[in-house]
Amino acid sequence: MTSIESYAFSGCSSLTSITIPNSVTSIGDSAFEGCSSLTSVTIGNSVTSIGSYAFQSCQSLTSITIPNSVTSIGEIAFSGCSSLTSVTIGNSVTSIGDGAFSGCSSLTSVTIPDSVTRIGWGAFSGCSDLTFVYYKGTEEEWANVSIDGVNWYLTSATRYYYSESQPTGAGNFWHYVNGEPTVW
Repeated sequence: MTSIESYAFSGCSSLTSITIPNSVTSIGDSAFEGCSSLTSVTIGNSVTSIGSYAFQSCQSLTSITIPNSVTSIGEIAFSGCSSLTSVTIGNSVTSIGDGAFSGCSSLTSVTIPDSVTRIGWGAFSGCSDLTFVYYKGTEEEWANVSIDGVNWYLTSATRYYYSESQPTGAGNFWHYVNGEPTVW
């Protein structure tokens, strides 16, 4: 199996967890859309793309880590995942699709790599609890990211910039402690 086909598990209300094996390279459009009991997803390190609507309305999903192998997140991919509290986006993602995380009303933190050059229209609309954005680059690099409209929850959240060593100057900085983003 090299891909999870579009609509493969769509609407499967009994599915509670899934591990996508390393043999899979893509997750098709709407593959897990509406899997309302899905709480846990582990995405294999060979997946390069997450299709549009792939996990839309997976209302029980609480966190997601998108591996470094993924280069694109489709539009509305995680929209309506109302229990989602944290998202870590892998280091190869260059584009976050329109509405990708829209309606994730419990989302409080997102980790975005410096490889991202575009955040689509409304990618974080309706994320009213979004408080922390951990960006893996500098403030100057963040200024060059194209952020389309209707992303005010993202742009008004407190942003922290990655620093391996404790900064000596003023500013908002973060680093990893035991794999978790931690403010300096």
